Order: sequence, then C-alpha cells, then structure tokens
Amino acid sequence: MNVLFTLAVLAAVATWVVAIYNRLHRLRRLIWSEWKQLDAREGAGETGIDGTRYNQLAASYNSALESFPENIIAGLAGFRPAQMFVSGQR
Repeated sequence: MNVLFTLAVLAAVATWVVAIYNRLHRLRRLIWSEWKQLDAREGAGETGIDGTRYNQLAASYNSALESFPENIIAGLAGFRPAQMFVSGQR
C-alpha cells in the first residue's frame, strides 16, 4: 500500500514538474519568435520599432523564473532571464 501511494505521489510531482517546464519553454519560444521579428524589422532599416510585446513577454518570463517553484525548475533546466528590448541598443 505504501509503495502505491509513493508511486502516485511521484507521478503527481513529475507531472507538475513537466507542466512547469513546458510553461517556461513555451514562454521562451514566444520570446525567441518575437525577438526574431524585431531583429528582422530592425535589420530592414525600420525606425521607431516598438518592442512592447517582446518586453511584456520577457517580463512575464522573467517573473516566472523568479517565483517558486519555477525558480527551482528553471535553475535545474538551465533557463536564463531574457533581456529587455531597447530600440537601437543591442
């Protein structure tokens, strides 16, 4: 009986850890995609590029990295904070 309970708890914790990892990974992919779009527009010579969406995503991601228990999972998985976008300064 104790073995079954232990396995159930481990399965629940593993599912929870995978869900946190997937959330962080999804946010990181969104940030990467937005960054590539900003980079393409800046490379094309567009002026006055607005990185508001990128900065919102980066702030959300960075906030998640600082909160418990995401900070533990992020540290173990190697997630690093995203830099904020400042037009013309990269």
